[in-house]
Amino acid sequence: MDASSLRISKFDGTNFHAWKFKMQMVLEERDLWEVVSGEIKAEQCETQLDQATYKRKSRKAMALICLAMEDSQLPLVRSASGACDAWSRLEDHFEKKSLANKLFLRRRFFTTMMEEGDDVLEHINKLKTLAEQLEAVGAPVCEDDLVITLLGSLSDSYQFLITALESRSDTLSWELVTSRLLHEEMKRKEQGSKGDEASQGQAFITRDNQRKGRPVKKSWPCHNCGKIGHWMAECPSRIQENTERHRPQRAQDSGDRYRSQRANVAQEEDSGDYLFSIGETTSAKSSDIWLVDSGATQHMTCSKKFMRNYKGFDAVDVHLADDGIVQAIGSGDIVMSMKTPQGMKKGVLTNVWHIPKLSRNLFSVGRFTKDVGPVTFTKDGCYGEAKGTKWKIGAREGKGLFKLQMTPVAPEQANAAKSSGCQGGTKSYLWHLRLGHIGHDGLNCIVTKNIGIGIDISSVKKWDVCEGCALGKQTRVRFQSNTTARTSKLLEVIHSDVCGPMSMATFSGKRYFVTFIDDKSRYCVVYLLKSKSEVAAKFMEYAAMAETQTGKRVKYLQSDNGGEYKSDKLARFCAERGIQQRFTPPYTPQLNGVAERMNRTLVECARCMMEHAGLGKSYWGEAVMTAMFLRNRCPTRAIHQDKSPYQVWTMKKPILANLKVFGCHAYVQVPQDKRAKFDSKSSLCRFC
Repeated sequence: MDASSLRISKFDGTNFHAWKFKMQMVLEERDLWEVVSGEIKAEQCETQLDQATYKRKSRKAMALICLAMEDSQLPLVRSASGACDAWSRLEDHFEKKSLANKLFLRRRFFTTMMEEGDDVLEHINKLKTLAEQLEAVGAPVCEDDLVITLLGSLSDSYQFLITALESRSDTLSWELVTSRLLHEEMKRKEQGSKGDEASQGQAFITRDNQRKGRPVKKSWPCHNCGKIGHWMAECPSRIQENTERHRPQRAQDSGDRYRSQRANVAQEEDSGDYLFSIGETTSAKSSDIWLVDSGATQHMTCSKKFMRNYKGFDAVDVHLADDGIVQAIGSGDIVMSMKTPQGMKKGVLTNVWHIPKLSRNLFSVGRFTKDVGPVTFTKDGCYGEAKGTKWKIGAREGKGLFKLQMTPVAPEQANAAKSSGCQGGTKSYLWHLRLGHIGHDGLNCIVTKNIGIGIDISSVKKWDVCEGCALGKQTRVRFQSNTTARTSKLLEVIHSDVCGPMSMATFSGKRYFVTFIDDKSRYCVVYLLKSKSEVAAKFMEYAAMAETQTGKRVKYLQSDNGGEYKSDKLARFCAERGIQQRFTPPYTPQLNGVAERMNRTLVECARCMMEHAGLGKSYWGEAVMTAMFLRNRCPTRAIHQDKSPYQVWTMKKPILANLKVFGCHAYVQVPQDKRAKFDSKSSLCRFC
């Protein structure tokens, strides 16, 4: 008994549905299916003869199943106790009833399209197979959806038949529709018509050309699509593109509705091979090629050489378009360089999945649309859009194939992306990140003068260029500082300024922030605002908090001439509390330098942390509040003391032992009342 006697191809991990049916037929033919399916169980065998017969059939069925599988699939059933157990393991593995598997199959079912010239029977069988696979995973498709999907997936040359079927008064059944389609295809073959004609009108054009004496083109390729058998003016692809370009949008048309969801599976022109199918490599440097994929739910790469903040995780199955399964083993961020109307810019692809067996890198249109902005496809390429700016991100390489026009930027050091956050093997860089990208001198002051509690380094070593600082802190020239008389008591002078509006609102809808800085301690308090009109209310809140904590009274409020500081509400409050307002002359922000410089410091710190963490701009509020917390606990030359603002304000040393890098991954425990018995006890989040 060998595999060749089975007359079925060995199972290699793809197209389990077809192999399963063939294998069942083999087992039925050899009277072994009842043992494999569990119709007869060992417990039901009462006599020794029945038990011996059951064991013999089980061993024989097990041998047949194993011989019909490739070596790579044998580990799935090698430890099975019998044929029934082995069959159940295969079904559980390849017909998972998970939400992800159902979503994958349903998307393939509703986006499978028939191209001009495709065989109708093959297309019908493809949809029917997908429907059976959905039923196997517990997501059956009703007959109406099956019929609607079939009609909506047909090529344009069948639109007349679709219209005729829709005009029928009786219900369209699957048998009726498929029989009419097969009959139509048979008539076309008998009449010698091409299956790739775009419409009946195209046949009239062809006949007109022939009547005018134009020869039938049989041996020369078309200059538009490259296929043989027609002239460029008669090319179905060209006519279809022109028709779709001038066709109005019809939200209720089932064919247009489903056709608009195409390109979930990217294919190379005329090859039929899926671009992200499993393979060794089909060309050199395939790991450097990025393809734009509208069906991928995540950015995916086969190499981690460009990844930063890399973090491994338990293997996750990823379904491919050829029914194969590969595994993602980690994720990270990749900095991409791209050409925009404003010149070369850098952007970050976050949470890129690492899949070693992937033959091409995939750029997810859905993820980019969610994180950045919409993507549009044209005849010559695809374009990204954000903040009113549109730039080309991909060039057309073939039919439905777009190659990404972005270049990944290699990390400056090989281990810069390790999850520990260390660079060059030093802890100094880690504390540089934990303290919001503090400078070398500031960190050295904390360590040598014992300003903070919990720092586990005895000396500060120089680190290489920090990319977050390079992207977030670079300036042209440094402002010259003016020496002014300093106050001697807390709350004598409060400096304030509003920063905003920001281009992106926070998750709570805030677009501004206001700072209040005590002149003596330089202790800063930040409030996020939806509008500038909230400044008066926030100053009242700040004054109450500060006076309660320090036991002092606010004497002066220094700000610019902005209307938010000249409101009647704020003027009445200051008059009632005996607070004098100081306004700087118009167009002289230098005279409000304390608040202006603090805003710049907070924004730079926040930008550095977001750049390093690869977080979107919507996190600017969390980043600014974190920057405020950290800057209050770091030394500043403005105090002229070996103390931090927090220490001057509270007379206590800050505790720094619990600081973590902004944006790093963290696990938060889910309260017992909010989870079921076997739910995960923690959830993965980002530290902000």
